[in-house]
Amino acid sequence: MEPETAPLPSSSPSAEPGEGATPEEKQKRGLLIALIAVAGAILIALIVLIVVLVGGRGDTTAAPLPEPTTSETTSPEPTESETPVPSEEPSEEPAASPSATAAPPPPPQSPSFATFSGPNRATCPDTSSSVAITWSWSSTNAVNAWFGIGTNNAKAEPFESVPTTATYTFNYQCSEASQRYTVTLEDAAGRLTHKTVEIVRQ
Repeated sequence: MEPETAPLPSSSPSAEPGEGATPEEKQKRGLLIALIAVAGAILIALIVLIVVLVGGRGDTTAAPLPEPTTSETTSPEPTESETPVPSEEPSEEPAASPSATAAPPPPPQSPSFATFSGPNRATCPDTSSSVAITWSWSSTNAVNAWFGIGTNNAKAEPFESVPTTATYTFNYQCSEASQRYTVTLEDAAGRLTHKTVEIVRQ
């Protein structure tokens, strides 16, 4: 009967789990627990950081909203600058002053043709006759006048002296296909003004 009471190994399973572990296993378990704690702390820190960043972005988006309100307050200021009418009143006052200066026009300082009229074509029946051409003119500040043929300066090459205001008739020679005629005016200071017309035969 003694062999039946011998099995003692059955008492080892009744021991607590941590009591039978070797020192190496205990060290590994400690390291594992430490790593889990560190990972948890890092995870919590990341969550807090994400919450802070998201919260910060929300603040920046909300910040620009009051800025347009400040720009709107500045917009009525130019409207107030446009409303004052006194600025227009002084602009009308200087408009009256130039009219006073424009009233006395300076007189012309050299002789000039006030009017000039006459044809620039001669209707000839043939090439051997002549046709009467009539010009008329009036002048300002002229004391002498000349009529010239084939020149641009009738005083230098005069055909004859003419009045400073006149209706003047001369004969165009139909034998010529065209010819230049000039009236030159001279004032008291000796200044000259010329009117040249080229008449063409038809």
